[in-house]
This record gives sequence, C-alpha cells and structure tokens, in this order.
Amino acid sequence: MICCVTGHRPDGFPFKRGFCGDIEFDIYINDLYNITEKFIYEGYDHFITGMADGADFDFAQSILYHKDSYEYIKLEAALPYPVTKTKKTTEYIEQRDYVLEKCNITTVVSPYYFKGCMQKRNRYMVDKSDLVLAIWNGKQSGGTWDTIKYARSKNKPINYILLNELHL
Repeated sequence: MICCVTGHRPDGFPFKRGFCGDIEFDIYINDLYNITEKFIYEGYDHFITGMADGADFDFAQSILYHKDSYEYIKLEAALPYPVTKTKKTTEYIEQRDYVLEKCNITTVVSPYYFKGCMQKRNRYMVDKSDLVLAIWNGKQSGGTWDTIKYARSKNKPINYILLNELHL
C-alpha cells in the first residue's frame, strides 16, 4: 500500500522548524516518526515525498530512519520537474541530494517547470496513494490546502498532523 505526504514549507510552520530542543518541534518530529511507523505496521510499504523543503523532507527523513528496521519499505521522490541548479541554500541542496540518493524511485512529473507543475506533482502523489498524510497548519489556502481538497475529492483517507494544535 502507498502513502504520500502533503505539508508546509518552513514558513508555514507555527514554530521554528528544525531546531531540536524546541518543544513544539520535538513533539512534531516524535508524532511524525510514530505515525509513519504506525503506517508501516498497517501494511504501507511505499511512501512518496514531493521533495519540498519543510514537511516533505521531514517525512522523507522519517521513512529513511525506519528503513533501517524495515528494509522492505520504499521511498519515492516525486519531483515536479527535473533537478536543476537552484538559488536555494546549501543546506537545502545538501538535504535534497541526500534524500534523492537514498530514494528507491524517482519520478519526474513534468519535463520542465511551468506554473502548475507543483499542483500536477501533488495530484500525481494523491492519485497513486492509498493514504495521504497531511502536515497542516489549519489554513485554508495554499498548496497543502489544495492537495487536501483534491484528496478529499478523490475520497482518499487523510491522516493529519495538525501543527497549530501541538502542545504538551
């Protein structure tokens, strides 16, 4: 069975993402690792990340972590267009390249960039999946919200990590 992720880039998080020791971030990462392991127990063995900075990379890191214990699971990178040189940070490039190197499958959805290529990638992931994990801040606008609406229209089950409700 196949599970994909949709979620926010770092600026869509209601807390500082990526800093261990920050209580909300630590709760989020713990929830993410626990829910992805639960999916594996439920029979999901193929996971798709859209390769965007933020939730997509966090999800990919979780799956790569679990691959140490569950060697049979697969991680697919769904790229909206071919990897090109980018003006993004060195940290982003290093993370992207690491995840791509560790993926079992890389799918390039469009041969070139165009305005709707991210949405095309998101729809590819939802259409291929049996389950969608939404890492969502509750805002009803933007790419994550559009993907949630699309998954609902396709009657795909959605599990949520609600970023605005993380607390002790």
